[in-house]
Amino acid sequence: MTRSAISAAVPRRRSTFEGRVISVTAFARPWVRFDVVLGDETGAITLRFTGRRGIPGMRPGQCVRVEGTPAEVRSVLVMLNPLYEFIPDRAPCPSE
Repeated sequence: MTRSAISAAVPRRRSTFEGRVISVTAFARPWVRFDVVLGDETGAITLRFTGRRGIPGMRPGQCVRVEGTPAEVRSVLVMLNPLYEFIPDRAPCPSE
């Protein structure tokens, strides 16, 4: 699957994005989840991992490739439980 710009995301259409992690936040309430904000040069998307309090290696500044189906939740672009792959630091990241 070819990589798309985050700004070109279409809700309910499976997509692949690459970008740099902007922030990570763990929640215990109202349910256990781990939110990661991923950004590229065009925009940002929230990656929501349900039932997890964290992901080893998922930290601000890390370059990541994700695949999943985005949706709009309260006017925010969210991708639930996407497949993810860390991109090595030596490779160029789309947010640069």
